[in-house]
Amino acid sequence: MLKTLPYNALRTLEAVVRLRGFGRAAEEMNLTQSAVSQHIKLLENWLGHRLLIRQNPHTVPTEHGARLATAVRDGFSSIELICDEMRESPKLRSSGVLVAAPPGFAFIWLLPRLIHFDEQNPDVPFSLSTDPKSQDPATSEADAIIAYSAGGFPQMHAEPIMSEFMAPVCAPELAEKLNTIEDLASFVILQDETKESDWRSNWDFWAKEVNVTLPHFPKTRKYGQANLVIQAAINGSGIAMGRSPLVVDAINEGKLVYAFPQIARSQFSYWFVCRHDAMKLRPVQAFRNWIHAEADKPES
Repeated sequence: MLKTLPYNALRTLEAVVRLRGFGRAAEEMNLTQSAVSQHIKLLENWLGHRLLIRQNPHTVPTEHGARLATAVRDGFSSIELICDEMRESPKLRSSGVLVAAPPGFAFIWLLPRLIHFDEQNPDVPFSLSTDPKSQDPATSEADAIIAYSAGGFPQMHAEPIMSEFMAPVCAPELAEKLNTIEDLASFVILQDETKESDWRSNWDFWAKEVNVTLPHFPKTRKYGQANLVIQAAINGSGIAMGRSPLVVDAINEGKLVYAFPQIARSQFSYWFVCRHDAMKLRPVQAFRNWIHAEADKPES
């Protein structure tokens, strides 16, 4: 019986009953209202009983729905207490925090700023992983993940850290030779082929957002990591699609400049993601508060 219980649907029911609405439950669980409705429909079909009644302005449970939601809440509360005790046990868990992040973001933006975290939290050991497996919320063993995404993290605590803006960047000496968008055809285009960045769609998205027409790119050079692309651009090897926050430091230091004045807001952002129970851990709270403060600095 335990193997066939629809756990996600049961948790969804508890959230809808507690919050008295599909919309509020969807927001808490980082799901769409359609997904919440599907979970409830699945559970009702599985049990053979009506569980919820939608009434303006609130959703109310039937007798069966109220009984089941209470049982689910009590069960998860017991599990949460045990997990909290285990996770806070010094024998089972260190006092540090393990963070997973995309390689480009980790190398270019996060690492240079970690000295500030260490200064403010000298008693919190910090570990950083750029392994792709550690960046998947479904399987990661990291305490927190810095995700590059358009959003949508079911059953996870997620909050945006910073938006991303896009524009072509290059070394100052190359920018002096660029007068029009068509001039791009004469230069090497530096390609970022990492999973977090499809270089062609980045250029096409930018062009559409700022209403320009791109020429054909006859000369390209491919790199496997975003930090290699940025370094190649700094070296004057070509022109790259600059994505903040990956280029913000180089721009501020004058190592890179925007090739054109048009800047587009990306469809992606950087997010702080972790399990709901991890938010109760002091090291995770410390990192979460620090990275928000760091991201909010004008120069970031």
